[in-house]
Amino acid sequence: MSAIATDVTVRIYGASELGVLAQTAPGPAHPRVEYVGGEVFVGLDHRDRGSAVTQGETEGADAGFRGALRAAVSLVGELPSAVGRAVVIEDEALAAAVLLDPSRVAGLELSGDPVVFPFARDRVVIVGAEDQAAIARTLDVAEELFDADRPLVSAHPMVLTDEGWAPFPWRERVPELAMRFERVLRLFSVRAYDVQTVALQRPDVHIAPAKIRVLESGVTTTFATWPQGTATLLPVVDNVIIADPSGTLSVATLTQFLDAAGDAVVRTGLSPARYFVPGDQPAAPTA
Repeated sequence: MSAIATDVTVRIYGASELGVLAQTAPGPAHPRVEYVGGEVFVGLDHRDRGSAVTQGETEGADAGFRGALRAAVSLVGELPSAVGRAVVIEDEALAAAVLLDPSRVAGLELSGDPVVFPFARDRVVIVGAEDQAAIARTLDVAEELFDADRPLVSAHPMVLTDEGWAPFPWRERVPELAMRFERVLRLFSVRAYDVQTVALQRPDVHIAPAKIRVLESGVTTTFATWPQGTATLLPVVDNVIIADPSGTLSVATLTQFLDAAGDAVVRTGLSPARYFVPGDQPAAPTA
């Protein structure tokens, strides 16, 4: 690990990205990471190659890997000043340092315990748990990143506790923003499934994409289509559109769909999670 420790940069990962890499770069080729909390992990990249430091490279060298992580973040600067009662970190190394060493947020003038939103590698936002207005503005940032088609990490915020970063219970702490949180979580979920859909492409099963639909009430929902009778990997969505061979469409909630299917449909170990619906191989596309 001595060579790695002197020529690496930090890399922030979300659980969904690591789930895709479990398919495209499994086993020894998978990035070696340390768990931070929520859906967030931190690893290392080789500076010269731009590729991840892998599990194969660090096998049996856990202490050396952790030492390389500490060394990689030890020289980063101070946190930027708060603007509008929010600290916005746009440097990945600094963001990783805060995630790995929460004591760095000590002294921030926030309203309540620090809450971190790890939206993207270059957009990590820290606000106070009691500052509803700042949290609402932070959710605006999440939507802007989604609309800009930026690579995303996680929409799940974490609050600082005595044990470190832990999931922030936003339903209890800021129930007035529940609809906003639900929307952002669905947006990030759809983006994660988009990436997974590309990575999983294969001829013998339909990889159903997740889609967004905004109801007249303003509620954001997700849906996916199952071509009836076709082997499908179905994402976890609010509603399933069932398209039978005659062209007739029907809609069921995911719970209703799974209840009706019974044991025939099984939850896979993919991340983001999908259900395998057995059936025939998808028809070849026509010219």
